[in-house]
Amino acid sequence: MAEITNAEEARAALEQARAEFRELVLGLSGAEWNRQSDNAGWTNGQLCWHIAFTASGGTLRVSRLRQNKDMQPPGPLMAVLNLLSLWLVRIRSRGATPESVLAFFDERLAATRGAIDTVADDEWGNGGVFLGEPMTVGSSFGFLGDHIAEHAAEMRRD
Repeated sequence: MAEITNAEEARAALEQARAEFRELVLGLSGAEWNRQSDNAGWTNGQLCWHIAFTASGGTLRVSRLRQNKDMQPPGPLMAVLNLLSLWLVRIRSRGATPESVLAFFDERLAATRGAIDTVADDEWGNGGVFLGEPMTVGSSFGFLGDHIAEHAAEMRRD
């Protein structure tokens, strides 16, 4: 994850992630959208919905990392959370289309963009471990782009 040291870089990272996500979603054919992915029993479309859902995750990360606080749920709790996430995506993404997922992504991304304005100049380097990954406030704004790339690699295409 690239180190981001100010609001301008954070905004640029989020805009780049948005462009990459739009390219990914709009690049899927109808058959590819409904095809099973290589990830946890989700279709490519469900995987896109999952990415869109997590686009607002920067708000929680930033609030914890600004205070140099970790977010490390115990292993058994993480197993439960992962199972809940699997089913949440399967249920909430029913009927999702590329257009609805892109609109959902933009809605959720707006919250993460808003978090940029809460970061003081001396807080960009604050950090901790968030769900097993060491990161700073600044690098947390690069998480979404990394998340998109990770899941794009799991999509099955023609």
